[in-house]
Amino acid sequence: MKSKLKDFPVNHYIDIALLIFLIFFPLFVKTFRVEMMSRYLCFAIFALSLDLLWGYTGLLSLGHAVLFGMGGYMIGICYQIQNGLPAFMTREGLTQIPWFYIPLKNPIAAAAIGILIPALFAMLLGFFMFSSKIKGVFFTIITLALAQIFSEFIINVQKYTNGFNGLQGVKRFAINGGEQLGKVQYYYIVLAIAVLVFIFCLWLSRSRIGKIATSIRENEARLGFFGYQSSHYKILIYTISGALAGLAGVLYTPATSSITTQDIGVAASTAVVVWIAVGGRGNLTGAVFGALFINWAQSLLSEHFSSYWQLILGGVLLAIIFFIPNGIIGQIIELQRRRTVEGVKIKEQSNANKGAGLWRQIFSR
Repeated sequence: MKSKLKDFPVNHYIDIALLIFLIFFPLFVKTFRVEMMSRYLCFAIFALSLDLLWGYTGLLSLGHAVLFGMGGYMIGICYQIQNGLPAFMTREGLTQIPWFYIPLKNPIAAAAIGILIPALFAMLLGFFMFSSKIKGVFFTIITLALAQIFSEFIINVQKYTNGFNGLQGVKRFAINGGEQLGKVQYYYIVLAIAVLVFIFCLWLSRSRIGKIATSIRENEARLGFFGYQSSHYKILIYTISGALAGLAGVLYTPATSSITTQDIGVAASTAVVVWIAVGGRGNLTGAVFGALFINWAQSLLSEHFSSYWQLILGGVLLAIIFFIPNGIIGQIIELQRRRTVEGVKIKEQSNANKGAGLWRQIFSR
């Protein structure tokens, strides 16, 4: 039993400890902290979506916030049109709700559309890129450009999106005109969904699809020699990643009561890359830990060191990336792996010494 516990992956101990902490978190903090944690859990789901794509498949996207923003804007528009034509549409000269917004009037339908559209967008984009053998830095550059284009698009179609100001006053899933959910209620809903997403990603990473995705990251050319169409699996992973990013956006907008172009552009896309790099990519725990750690550090440092908190946080991030290239969780996993390997070597050496001693006893007789 002791041996089994010793061999249990250390990141799973962290998963369990983090889950227990999050379950009891609202009991010990003020309500506004609970609201903040709801937002950061949405970021954790967002980070998990990119970790599937970058950490496991090796495809670095610098435009992943586009998929996140699609989900966020769908649910945001839903609550803007609940009571008729929004004020920003009226200012722009519209006299009725655009026909393509009608399906978004139902919050449940809007949430489903907010997940489906990013998934379909990722699938189509992935089909054109991966079928054309686009990969590596070229994929990264295209997604970076996509983030800038999408942000500019949202600003330019102001009469439909409220442009740079974004969407404000979004309710926490008030269905059929009822009361919106309380902050603590919504926190536990987001937490439950985050746990389910984590379990799904864990299952996917250990499935045949996950193993093929890892093989694509390690040696895509060699995988092709075995008859696998790597482009099909990359499209699939990108589609799943898009759906999860859309889900994170759907949950995020009600958690913050708003969404703006700052949540969907290049800055938001690069931020999630930093979270994963700090936590450690390719192990899921690192994505969750990095998202929570960086955002809480940012919040607490800005409260206590309002003048130079960015300098402190930047220094910490640089130190982690330079001295712990595997990320915090990645480094902990690596240390456990080394201890396990050293333990096996010591055990083998001990058995060899015992065998040699036995032979010496036999021949001495």
